[in-house]
Amino acid sequence: MNVWQRWRQRRCRRAGKKADSLQAQGLREQWFLLAGRAEQPSSFPPPVQTLRALYPPASGFWADPFLWARDGRHFVFFEEFLYATSRGRISALELDGDARPLGEPIPVLEEPHHLSYPFVFEVDGDLYMVPEKAQLKRVDLYRCRAFPDRWELVRTLIDGLAIADATLFQHEGLWWLFGAVKKPGLHLNESLWAFSSVSPLSNAWSPHPQNPLVRDFSRGRPGGRIFRDGTGRLLRPSQDCVRRYGYGLNLSEIKALSPTSYSERLLWRVSGKSAGGWRAMHHLDWSNGLLVMDAQRLVP
Repeated sequence: MNVWQRWRQRRCRRAGKKADSLQAQGLREQWFLLAGRAEQPSSFPPPVQTLRALYPPASGFWADPFLWARDGRHFVFFEEFLYATSRGRISALELDGDARPLGEPIPVLEEPHHLSYPFVFEVDGDLYMVPEKAQLKRVDLYRCRAFPDRWELVRTLIDGLAIADATLFQHEGLWWLFGAVKKPGLHLNESLWAFSSVSPLSNAWSPHPQNPLVRDFSRGRPGGRIFRDGTGRLLRPSQDCVRRYGYGLNLSEIKALSPTSYSERLLWRVSGKSAGGWRAMHHLDWSNGLLVMDAQRLVP
């Protein structure tokens, strides 16, 4: 992105902030979940309009959903932000085969600081979670001791760097950790950084020499699990943060990824308004025939 494009994005962000403050007077932003059945297709867009809204109570919001199934049961793990404490915890909600809630959410991980983006993944039969702890400048790894609600800290993967939305995946013999990084002169909402390791359980991660791989408010920050579609394309969800944080969602195909190179191609983009009338939308996860996303509305 050149200097002119960055200037235009920052101008748009300032104008959007002014318009948003007028629109939201006397109201509160509330993130909620969207869920439904959706077989993963070989083409996009995802069937956003068919998803069912799952609303949180007025005491907080729900965001950053990740699906996981075990022993025939489906759960969605997500950030449950409580207005009373001004911080998030990780909760889980059981869903049936049509993505309808079974009962109420249960807290599964809570600490004296903010937690969000509960990325879950499996290695050798064990389930792990990497929740966001950007405030502490750490990426910590947790192992599930009893599914879905007992988790223990294993180790710190990366220390001393404010990384948001850590997303792990395996590609061509290496494990990769993608995330947004905040540093002097670099905003979380515009950056994509990558680190590689031989194991996702290691605390030895090598930064990519091209970091930041993407520096662009319209598609830098991660927006969910990296996955392959029916044609084998490697797809990366990302956030469109030009107007505001999480205003829209993208899917890009990763065309090249190695320890020395990276490129991606935008396939699909949607804003909250064009995806059902929601004010914002910034996350997607697709697993076992279920699709979950999040969206934002204004409430009293």
